[in-house]
Formats: sequence, structure tokens, C-alpha cells
Amino acid sequence: MKRLFCIALISIFSMSLILGASPALAQTGENETEAPTASGGSSGNLTAPQVYSVNNQLMEELNDLMRTLEEAENNNDQEKVKVLLEKIQIIKEEIMIASIKPVIVEEEQPTQMEFIPPTAVSSGGGTMVPPVEVDPCAEVKALEEKLRHYEALYALSDEELEAKGYHRGKEEIKVTIENLKRNIEEFRIACESGVPSSSGGGGGGMIPPTETSPVDFVPPRPAPVAVDSAVEITDYYRFRIAEIMTEDVDVDEQIGNLKKLRIEIDRLIEELIKSKDEIRAEEVRGLVEVIEVRPGEVQMDKVVVKTVDKMVVARVNDKDVEIKPMETQVVIHDENLVIKAPELIIENEILRTANAEIKLMPSTIVERIRIEPEEIELREENAKAVYRIRTNERRKLFGLIPLNVENTLTVDAENTEVDVIKEEKPWWAFFTTK
Repeated sequence: MKRLFCIALISIFSMSLILGASPALAQTGENETEAPTASGGSSGNLTAPQVYSVNNQLMEELNDLMRTLEEAENNNDQEKVKVLLEKIQIIKEEIMIASIKPVIVEEEQPTQMEFIPPTAVSSGGGTMVPPVEVDPCAEVKALEEKLRHYEALYALSDEELEAKGYHRGKEEIKVTIENLKRNIEEFRIACESGVPSSSGGGGGGMIPPTETSPVDFVPPRPAPVAVDSAVEITDYYRFRIAEIMTEDVDVDEQIGNLKKLRIEIDRLIEELIKSKDEIRAEEVRGLVEVIEVRPGEVQMDKVVVKTVDKMVVARVNDKDVEIKPMETQVVIHDENLVIKAPELIIENEILRTANAEIKLMPSTIVERIRIEPEEIELREENAKAVYRIRTNERRKLFGLIPLNVENTLTVDAENTEVDVIKEEKPWWAFFTTK
């Protein structure tokens, strides 16, 4: 009976959520009050729709379910598909029920937004947060910063753009610049007129997310224009998931809409890779499960960008490690050391080769065994990740003739301790001394 009651409740409120109705407006009786408009007048309607965004944990959970669902569909595993659809339906019900509940904040809590929203509607012991409006003047500044970035890209040569992944040349960037200029003009008009906007793509403020609710209260979020951070994509993705999951449509249509959304998110991720010279793996956590850096390309899940001018930064043993694709190899920058590698994978904040996790970085090896490497290469030998470290040691043959003796160490990369597996020297090194 409880389940039937919940489903009935969801049906009653679905249309009001889809239309963007605020729970504050659904209040009736003694607590219902009139909220003043932003211009200072009084109106029975709030000036912008109240919308929701799923929290990061739910976004990641749903993202994983959609990936697994696609694999099950490709493998024609109908039993697994059925189980996954049931799990997605449960998440839908969670979001629907949580979205119906009013969002309450303490009256003493100061707002964290640049634009002060209309006076909140009183509700019991707390305050019902009214819809969030975007400051158009702040949006103009944010979009102008993006415009300067893309105009600098446009000034580059075709060869330089090719290296960054823009294989269609300046035309690709020209479209983005035109879209930015159009958005800037729209927000400038709103800024000069003093009228707050209910939308925006530059980065307006939002209520801090709660830890207990699967949804957060946010301003409306249109698709970002010219993304320059993963945060923009994540915020938009969370908002659109909540929007899709509260639509009054059957599950097949809902799954289809989530798949279309993922295609849109992948397009934004591609633009992010192209537009930035450096991307931190932790930035795209939740959006991307696996990052692969191979010769001549960077891949994030399904998104592949051909480039030799990017840096992916991963955190290994509390240190930043920079990974760069080159034409014929991948290069790792670890402090002042340069390491050659065939390819590298970052998954769940773990750095690995195709078959093995990397737990030890060369800078640690150099520090502990006091060597000065000439060349370092990361490779797999017998499905094991190892470093091949070549050094040149100044020695004396028969204690008289000075010469360089080449020494190659093979060191285990999967062990946090320095484990020298093998040492290779010329056969005649036996006759040399320091």
C-alpha cells in the first residue's frame, strides 16, 4: 500500500515539476505568502522556476548503470537489462519523491550567491528557498573571459590548432566565438536594464548541496557555451539528469533521453579537451570513468581527441604526475625526470599500464638508490610494469683508464618499495673500479 501511495503521489506532482513549478507555490493555507519580485514590486508568482539537480553520488551511480546497461544491450543479455532497468526505476522514484519535498535552510544561514534572491517564503521553523536568479552582469564577465580565450585560439596557425585537436581548423572556433558574442549581448542587455535572468551559461551561484538529499536546489542550467571547466559540464549534467528523471514518460523514452544526454555530455567533454592545454584527472571524476593517453591521442571513455599538445595530470602517491601524448610515444614528467611509455591509463584515480598498476614513481627510485639516470622507460614485461633505467657511471678500467660504464636497472613499478629486479652491465665491467 505504501508503494502504491508513493506512485500516486509521484503522478500528482509530476506535471508541476516538469513545468518548473516551485513547491513554495504549492503551499496552501496560513503559510502561503506573497514573494516580492526582483524589481521591488509584489507578485503572487516567483520570478524564476525552481529546478533540481541530482547530487554527485547519484550522478555517478546513474552514469555507471547506463554504461552497464549499454554493455548488456550490446551482449543481448536480457536478464541483466531487466535488472538494470529496475534499478534505474528505483532511482527515478528517489528523485521524484525528493524533488517534491521542500528545500529548507536555517533562517540565520547567509546566502552563498552573488545575486540576492527575492525574500524567502516562510515555512515552519526554517525558510523555503525561492528560485535562484542569475546575475547577468557576472555572466557577461564570465563569457567575455571565455571569448578572449577562444579569440587567442583563433589567432593560432592551422598547424598549432591541429596539434590541439581542432582538425577542422578555424571554422570550428569561429562558430564558438559567434555563439559567445550572441550570449554576451543578451546578458549585457539584461545587465544594463537591471533585470535578473533565470538562465545562464557562464557560472552563476547556487545553493550548497545537502548531504542527505539525492537532489540539490539549483538555478536553471542551459547547455554551457564554450566550456572551460569540467565543473560546468558536471553542473549541467546533474541538472539535466534530474529534469529527465522527473519527466512523465515511459521508461524506454526516459532511457533514450538519458542516452541522448550522454552524447551531448561527450560532445562537451571533447570541447573541454580541445580548449584546455592541461586537464586534471580529478576534474573529470564522475563524468569520465577511464582516461587513456596514447601516442597522438587522449581518450576519455568514448571521446577520442587526436592531439600532441595536451597534458593530463594524475595524482600518484600524493604527487602530481604530468602525462603527455607525443607522436610515437607517451611522455611522463615526474619532477625533473622524463619517462617514456607506450600508453597509460587513469582509472578510479589509479595510474596503470594495460595490465598493471603503477605504485612507484622514478623520482622515488632516484632519491633512494642515488643514481643519475640518462634515460627511463616504463614498459610491460611478462604482464608486469617495470622501469628500465639507464645510467652512465664513470669508472677506471684496471684502475688506470677512465671510461663510462653503462648500467641498466630493471625496477618493479608495482611495488611501493624499490625492488631492483635485474642489473645489466658490460661483461668487462668486472675489470673496472670506481
